[in-house]
Amino acid sequence: MRCAALSALAALGLLQGTPALAGSATAGSIMSKQAAIAIATSSMPAGNSVSRVQCTTMVRDLSARYRCTVWWSPAAGEGDG
Repeated sequence: MRCAALSALAALGLLQGTPALAGSATAGSIMSKQAAIAIATSSMPAGNSVSRVQCTTMVRDLSARYRCTVWWSPAAGEGDG
C-alpha cells in the first residue's frame, strides 16, 4: 500500500510539471549557444514570442556541447476568438 501511495505522489508531481513544458522546447548543439537557441526556437508556433532562455554548457575532453531551453508566450489575442 505504501508503494502505491508513493507512486501516486510521484505521478502527481509529474503531472503538475507538465503544463510548464507546453510552451517550451529544448535543443542541443555542438556549434554554439546561438545554434541551440535557433533550433529550439524553430519549434515555437508562429506569432509567439520568446519569454525566457536558459542554456547549459557541457565540456568534456576539450569539446563543448550546448543545451538550451526556450520558453515562449502566446501571441497577443490568441485564443480570444
